[in-house]
Parts: sequence; structure tokens; C-alpha cells
Amino acid sequence: MPKIKLTKSAIDALPIPAGDKRVMYWDTELKGFGLRVSRTNKTYYAKKHNEWVKLGEHGPYTPETARKEALKTLAAINQGVNINQQKALARVKGITLAQALEDYFTSKPQLRDGTRRTYSCLLNTWLPDWMNTPLENRSKADVAKRHLKIADECGEVTANNVMRTFRAIYNHAQAISDDSLPPNPVRILGTSRQWFRVDRRQTVIKEHELKSWWTALDSLNNPVARDALMLLILTGCREQEILGLSWDEVDMQAETISIPGERTKNHRTHTLPMSDKIHEILNQRLALKENDWVFPGSGKTGHIIDLHRAVEKVSKVSGVAFCIHDLRRTFSTLADQLCTRAEVDRLTNHINPGDMTGGYIIYPVEELRAPMQRITDRIMKAVRGEKTRGRVIALKRS
Repeated sequence: MPKIKLTKSAIDALPIPAGDKRVMYWDTELKGFGLRVSRTNKTYYAKKHNEWVKLGEHGPYTPETARKEALKTLAAINQGVNINQQKALARVKGITLAQALEDYFTSKPQLRDGTRRTYSCLLNTWLPDWMNTPLENRSKADVAKRHLKIADECGEVTANNVMRTFRAIYNHAQAISDDSLPPNPVRILGTSRQWFRVDRRQTVIKEHELKSWWTALDSLNNPVARDALMLLILTGCREQEILGLSWDEVDMQAETISIPGERTKNHRTHTLPMSDKIHEILNQRLALKENDWVFPGSGKTGHIIDLHRAVEKVSKVSGVAFCIHDLRRTFSTLADQLCTRAEVDRLTNHINPGDMTGGYIIYPVEELRAPMQRITDRIMKAVRGEKTRGRVIALKRS
């Protein structure tokens, strides 16, 4: 590594390295004081016993200021002080929930946009008075009281979800600060057994309800939302997998839909064959194509991002109360009656952790076309009001 006397004129004259290359220049007068030069900036460092401490950027810092800071830093390291740990503690001291949430998002770039929106919505809606106050100020009593308040106002599921989100953000801030924050106050919900026991929702749209439900779709004055709801029940896909569907992911000639791994829950690309009704709906969408998205919207994403208004209207008109995920459960329930377990798992892009052989069974998309058509036929029979029959199990006489 080259050595020079770090003065302003010498630093200003240093060449800018090409590409991502970085060059370290050490001072000839003060051992352990150096300057790292990259294509975008010049940064002062102090180094002793393999501990690197960033001092500041050239410009805001002059060589003289950086040299004085380096002297103090090197002396502290020599006395056994962990400067970087002290800086981490100083950063987290007084950190607010809003800052901790932003740090959490920054450290997890793989988080889906929907997850980010959910976390932000939960915290800003139910903990607005906590957002700009230090995390370390939150007590067990605060958590327990707010948990019960949210449950009373919006239900036990929301109360649990808010506190699980807060716990995750707090744990992340705790981890990056080397446990300098007090213990996570959400622990009180476990030790006091205050977490609400919420059974997993198992609701579906029953077959005899499908006719009135489908008819109610026609009452929607938004054909984009109508077609999206139809496609959700006919494919069994998750909401954002369908709402974020682009025309690049639809092959009308091969009659397939391919959802990339970045939008699926298990990060595996999910390719499905179209049944005749799915193909018909997508043909209608194609004839009305507005942009690159199958279900265009007026927002910044270019596509619709939720269907809550459509769900409310269809529920009211049909008398069938449902949520979006009920459509996936309805598809899966019918598929279970008409297909093998391996076919159901492949059609729903589901990985069964208890099945040691299922992961080795590969179904080409064409082999799933017949099962997909059977499910569509069963749904459309119910929509027309025709009687349907489930799987018949023969019982032996004892």
C-alpha cells in the first residue's frame, strides 16, 4: 500500500481508481492513519491491532481534523477500548421505532413490498404514539396494555400481529446494538400467557354458494377487480401473485402462467396451465390491454394492489362472507377431491415438509392441464347451479 504525507494538496491530487477498485494510502508521519480512495469518495481511517475505525469523509473532514481524531482513536484502541462497539451503542441509544423500522427494511432487501406495507401499516395504525419515541422507553406494561386495547378495538388477530411485528423490529435493533437495549418488552405476553390463541382460519366458499357469489361479481363496476377475483378462485394463487401478474408472465400460445420466484411465498417459480375459462378471462383482459400488467391500476405500480372494496361489495350482494384467501382454500378443497396429493401440491406450489418423496416428483406443466381443467369444470358446474358430487368413499361392513 502506498505511503504519502496526508495533506490537502496531496489528497486532492490523488488519482481516482477505475471501477470498483479502492486504494489505501497510509500517512508517513502517523502510523495507523490512512485514507481510502474509491471512485466515489475519499475516507479517513484509523487502524490498530486489526481494528479499523472509520473517521470521516475528506471534505467535511480536513486532514488536520482527521489526524487529531486518529490520534485519540489509536490511543483508545491501545487502551483496549472497542471504538466500533461504542459507536454502535451510541447509534442505537435513543433510536425511535420509526428509525428502527427503516433500519430493519434496509437490512432485509429481500422483503416483499407487501410485507413492508403490512409492517408499516400495523405499526403506524396501532402504535402511532410510539413511532417517534425511543425504543428503550417502552415497558412491559406499555406492551401488555396496548395489546389488550388493540384486541378490544380490532380483534385478537390484529393485536397479536402488531406485537409480533414490534417484537421483530425490536429484536433487530437489539441485535445490531450488541444487546445494549433493555430486554424485549414483548416477552411479557409469553410469560403472562397474554398472547391470544387464534385458530387458523378454515373458511371456504361452499359449492352451493358459488352461483350467488359468481353472479355478484357482475355487480362490480370494475371489470379489472371482477376478472382478478375470478382468476384467483380458478388458479388458487395468492392475491399478490395474481394482482402483480405481467403480460410477460402469460403465454397465450402455450396457455400457461408463470409466476417468478420473487413473488411466490416459497421463492419457487410457479408455472400453471390455463383451463378453458382461465384462457377466456385472459383473452378478455388482453383485448382491453392498457399497459404491461394484466390487471392495470392507476397507482404508481401500474397495477391494482388490493381488492378489499370488491370483496366488500361481492360479500354484501351475494350474502357470502369471504376473504381473499378463502378463494385459495376453496380451490385447494376442490382440488383435493379431484386430484392426487402430488398434483394438489404442484398446483398450489406447496412444499409439504413431512413428505420425503414429494420433492422428487416433477410434474411437467402439461401433465397438470387435465387436473386444472377438472377443478375449473367443478367450479363452473356449481356456478351454473348444477349438482356436483365429491369423492365417494366405500365403507366396509364390520
